[in-house]
Amino acid sequence: MTRGLQILESGKNIVENEDGSFTVPSQTSKTTYEVRLIQTTWVCTCPDFEYRKVEACKHIFAVRLFIAANTYIKNEPKPKVFAEDAIPCDKCGSIRVIKFGIANKKQTYYCKDCKHKFRQASMLKKAKFNPELISLTLDLYFSGLSLRKIARSVSDHFNVDIGYATIYTWIQKYIPLISEYVNSLVPKGLSDTWHADELFIRMKDGVQVRNNKSVGIVWNIMDRDTRFLIASKLTEDRGEESAIAAFREAIRNAHAYRAEAKPKQIYTDGHKAYESAISTLFRKKSIRPEHKANCGVAKPHANNNRIERLNGTLRERTKVQRGWKSKQTPLAEGARIQYNFVKPHMALEGKTPAGAAGMEVKGWNELLAKAMDSKRQQAS
Repeated sequence: MTRGLQILESGKNIVENEDGSFTVPSQTSKTTYEVRLIQTTWVCTCPDFEYRKVEACKHIFAVRLFIAANTYIKNEPKPKVFAEDAIPCDKCGSIRVIKFGIANKKQTYYCKDCKHKFRQASMLKKAKFNPELISLTLDLYFSGLSLRKIARSVSDHFNVDIGYATIYTWIQKYIPLISEYVNSLVPKGLSDTWHADELFIRMKDGVQVRNNKSVGIVWNIMDRDTRFLIASKLTEDRGEESAIAAFREAIRNAHAYRAEAKPKQIYTDGHKAYESAISTLFRKKSIRPEHKANCGVAKPHANNNRIERLNGTLRERTKVQRGWKSKQTPLAEGARIQYNFVKPHMALEGKTPAGAAGMEVKGWNELLAKAMDSKRQQAS
C-alpha cells in the first residue's frame, strides 16, 4: 500500500486506456505495466503479480487509490470501466465489447480484444455507491491503520475530504452485509479437527476484572488443516452459555449439520466451559467429538499452536484499538473476514484460509460486490 502511494506521489502519471485498462509506470525503470479489472478481480502484468503470486502488487494499489480519489470527488467522471454503459469482458476486462445476438433469451456480448463471447457483465457498475473507496478503507482498517490515519492519508494525498466517522459508519453498515454473504458459502475442504481458544479484550460492556478494567471474551474456533477461522464470537463473559453460543455459531458457519460434517476432535485449553458446551451441542455419543483439553503451546501431544498464533495477531491489533464498546461491534467479524478471505498465509503456500477451504472469492472489493449482488437478488 505504501509503495502504491509512492507511485502516485512520484509524479508518474497513471493513464486510463480506451479498453478500460490502466497503464502504470515502474518505480525503478522506464517500463510500464497494465492493470485490469476482470469481473471483480484486479490483475497486473508486473513480475510480482504474475510470477511471485502476490495478491495485490503496488501497481494495483496505485490504481485503486487513483480511482478511489478521483471518483469520490464531485463532478469527476468515473473510469470508463465503471461507466453505466460499459460492459467489461469477463475474461480480459476490456470494454471494447459489442452486442452479439440473443441466446436463451439473454443478451450475448463479444470482446473485440480477446474474441471471447459472454453473457454476464461486471456487477460493480450496477452499484449506486463507490465500491472502490469503501473496499479500500475496509482493507486499510483491518490491515492495521486507524480510522484517523486512513482519513488523513486519503485527504492529504488525494484532496478527498472524508471524516473518520464516515469510515466507521461504512464498517458498521457493510461488515454485517459481507458477513451474511460469506457465512452463506459452504467451506468444502475443512478437516475433522477444530481448535478453540478464548481471548480477553477490553470492552465497555464487559465484566469487571482487577484494576477496574472491563473486558469481553472473543471465542475463536479454527479448522486445523485450512486454518479457516470458523467463528469469532464476542461475548460479555466466559461462562458456559457463551461457549455454547460460540460453538453453535461455528456449526452454523461450517454448515456442519450432518453427522459426517461435524468435527471428530476439538482441541481446547483447560477451561471447564468447553466440556459443557461440547456435551450440550453434541448430545449423542456417536457423533460427539473427542475433546482434547489442557492443550497448550509446548505440548506435543496436545498442541494448540495454530489458534494461539491467531490470538497473538489479534492481540497486536486490539492493543492499538484500546478496546471495543460492546458485543454488538462488527470489529470481531471484520477481523475474521480479513483473516479468512484477504490475508494470504505462508503455511498455506500463499493461499488464504478461505481459498484452502475451497472458496474462490478473495479480497474486500470482490466480497463487497458479491455481497451487494446477493442482497439485490434476495430483494427481487
